[in-house]
Parts: sequence; structure tokens; C-alpha cells
Amino acid sequence: MLPTVLSGATMMPALLLFTVALAAPTGPLHCPDDMGAVAGFCMDRFEAPNEAGVNPITAARATEGEQWCSARGKRLCSEAEWVRACQGEAGRKYPYGNRYKKGVCNDDKEWRMPNWGKIAKYPAHEGKLEVERLYQADPSGSRPGCVSQDGIHDLTGNAAEWVSRSFPNRNNFAHVLKGCYWAGCYGGAPPSCAFVNPAHPGKFRTYEAGFRCCLSPAKPSEY
Repeated sequence: MLPTVLSGATMMPALLLFTVALAAPTGPLHCPDDMGAVAGFCMDRFEAPNEAGVNPITAARATEGEQWCSARGKRLCSEAEWVRACQGEAGRKYPYGNRYKKGVCNDDKEWRMPNWGKIAKYPAHEGKLEVERLYQADPSGSRPGCVSQDGIHDLTGNAAEWVSRSFPNRNNFAHVLKGCYWAGCYGGAPPSCAFVNPAHPGKFRTYEAGFRCCLSPAKPSEY
């Protein structure tokens, strides 16, 4: 059984699958050392706090992710950027290929029933304890096969990731969740590049939600 409060997940429109293309810079893309160069933008190699071997941040609102990224001179990734990073230049269905392989990414944990009343009290002590009980993320980069063509880790599975919405959906909130999480996708679909959960606004707090940061191209002298 899966949590009904997080119902509403869907797939990207079929015409968008494998066709997400972003404008590429005219010259070499220069990214900070902790970011990977994707098609026309830089993306954190790992989920926030973007450190290999460190547990990803969860129980974050999209608005908190925006603030966290902004404080580091970056921004929350867009949905289009996230999909492009996941698909890679080859347009893969999953970050590691075109065939789903359970457990290559951290998407094979057993679902635990959340107490939403306690989660609503986060960051109060009772809320933190409930989030800690539910937490099953791996330290970033723990599964070496869960990496995209551009060297971006843990795009599917592990923590779900808030992104700014790029494509229309039935709710059209400013943010959506991508990547599913450690217990798979809501509704049982495999955690693919196309899967999206559009059910909640960015001020919604859920225990499994994290984020990563992106950055627009810059001149080498800016780093």
C-alpha cells in the first residue's frame, strides 16, 4: 500500500519523452568542481548538500530548496534540466539505460507508513523523530551504477527532488517532484526520467523530498 496523500503522480506527455533539449553554450561549459556539465547548464553531482558519502537532505519544501541554492550562488533545477540530465544525450528512459533495473538506484526499500500529523510539526522535535524513522536514503553516490551519462548521481531513487515546473500538468503548481524515492514511485511505476509527481505546491512538506542545485553557464573567470 502507498500513501494516498501523495497521489496524483503521472508521466510526462509522450511527445516530451526523449525530446527534452536545451540550448547549448557556444563554447566550452565551465562549471564549479562540485557540479557536472550538462547540455547548456551545470548541475550538482549529488543531491543536496552535494557531497559524496553524505546523507541527502530530506523533509525540505521546494521554497527551502530555492533559498538553500540561492545562498550558494545557485538555483533550484528546472524540470526540463532535470529530465535532460537524467536522459543524457542518448535519451535514456533511466539514468543508467533503457531497461529498468530495480536496486541499481536506491529504489528498493520497503515503504513505511508515515504519520502525517507528526510530519506537519517538523522541524519541531516530534516531527524530526518521525522523519528520522521514515528515512531510508543512502549516502550520496553509494550505488555506483546510479549515474547518468553526464556523471550526475542518484537522479532516480534515494531522495525525491523538488524542481521548478517546466511542463504543463493538471495542477500546474510552480514546482513538481522528480525521481521518485527510496521506496519507488507512487502508484508502482518504475522510477524513470519521465515520471513526475505534480500533486503538491512547493510549500508542502513531505518526509522524502530533497533537491539539488543548478547553475547557468558562466565565463571561466567567474569561478
